[in-house]
Amino acid sequence: MRALQKAGLVEVEEGAQHADAIAIDAAADSSSQVVMDHSAEPVAAEPASPAVPVPEGPIVEQRPFEDIYAEQSVQASAFPAEKLLKILDGLAALDPASRIAAVRALDAADDAWTIDDALLDAERKTRALAAARSQLEQLARAGLEQARAAVTERDQRQQDAVGRIRSQIADLEGLLEREVTRATEEKSALENAARATKEACLREVARLDAEAGRLKRLAATFGGTATATTP
Repeated sequence: MRALQKAGLVEVEEGAQHADAIAIDAAADSSSQVVMDHSAEPVAAEPASPAVPVPEGPIVEQRPFEDIYAEQSVQASAFPAEKLLKILDGLAALDPASRIAAVRALDAADDAWTIDDALLDAERKTRALAAARSQLEQLARAGLEQARAAVTERDQRQQDAVGRIRSQIADLEGLLEREVTRATEEKSALENAARATKEACLREVARLDAEAGRLKRLAATFGGTATATTP
């Protein structure tokens, strides 16, 4: 607040200076989100950082931004962008022009930091988040490609297995057909043999009966029963 008063933006009575300073400090520590002023002096672009390898494995959600910035080698800033965002949020009651003027007054009153520090930090972190996003997209694409390759490979293994099983089924069906044919032939041969035996028996029985009848006619012709004589 003293910096704003020094810059001639506000006039504060001496009795209220201490209370106003506490209020500004408390507002400067409140939480984040702000629309930045693009009319500030342009910041020189830094050379692009070397590409960070795309991590492998499942995507980890809700990772702290500090971890992402560290992985992307974002340099530490004398005045982080988040700090400037908190100050702007603390001045949310003011209109945009007054907020910008107040921040510029703070910048002019404190040699330890500048708005350019925060802008440069924001630019670095924006590039880091873009690189992290690109890595996530590459990781997602790689996962999708791996899944497709795995599905294709699984389909091929399924087709190979189905082909082998069908071949085995065909072999078994052929074996079954041969076994049924052989069994049918063997049963037919057994039945034919039994029938031939029965028919032979009937023929032989008829022959024997016929001979016996022929011999019995002698007894009928000569009467009685022949007496056996001893030679």
